[in-house]
Amino acid sequence: MAEIILKGLNLRKDFGGVIAVHNVSFAVTRGEIFAIIGPNGAGKTTLFNLISGVFPPTAGELYFKGHRLDRGTPHQRATLGMARTFQNLRLFGNMTVLENVMVGRHTKSRYGLLEAALRLPMAVGEERQIREQACKQLEMIGLSGRANELVGNLSFGQQRLIEIARAMALEPELLLLDEPVAGLTRKEVEELDELIRRLRGDGMTVVLVEHNMEFVMGIADRVMVLDYGQKIADRTPLQVQHNERVIAAYLGAETFSEAPLEVDDAKTR
Repeated sequence: MAEIILKGLNLRKDFGGVIAVHNVSFAVTRGEIFAIIGPNGAGKTTLFNLISGVFPPTAGELYFKGHRLDRGTPHQRATLGMARTFQNLRLFGNMTVLENVMVGRHTKSRYGLLEAALRLPMAVGEERQIREQACKQLEMIGLSGRANELVGNLSFGQQRLIEIARAMALEPELLLLDEPVAGLTRKEVEELDELIRRLRGDGMTVVLVEHNMEFVMGIADRVMVLDYGQKIADRTPLQVQHNERVIAAYLGAETFSEAPLEVDDAKTR
């Protein structure tokens, strides 16, 4: 039986009188690529923020590797093996590509500010390991040759990959990707597709929020669809494409009998 690495039970999030996420339950198995989709305002980002610890839930339970996480902070979740990227890039423009990736690894550092300032052996040794790990992450995404450039010199798509590399520097078991395809060229989307598949092949579990339906239907093992904060489907990509509630939510119609979402059927599994 497949191991469940992430599970939500009746998750709810209220903002004043607005219910952004309404009693959503789901389970993600280890090694799975799990996509969360839905129309604008469906509650996708709010649910992502609940998972990553940006917001605490109003009600419900969240479990990661069997640990209940409802009140944990993003930093605490990172130490447990969860890493996240954001829809809007959060890189340090005045730092090099390598330094930006190294920032992700520092979350696991054992030394403090004093040890670093005094250049104590423990700090120096661990800093060397962090640099080596960051270099491996850059090699993984094909940008090792630009390690010493300012990150602002890179294209938007390359910066998106840098953010993923920074998350991977944590060596997480679960990678959360928030709109990873946004703003990318077709070639960059293909490269990201290849990278995510490679990570999954190495045992990584990936949960992503994405609007690009062609990308989602081609890469996801399972797709959960939200609408007005509620889960309306949780099936394989092919099943979701032909779900009448999903079609109605996206096209704004009451009922549809046959019209599938506009994606490349050849890429679905």
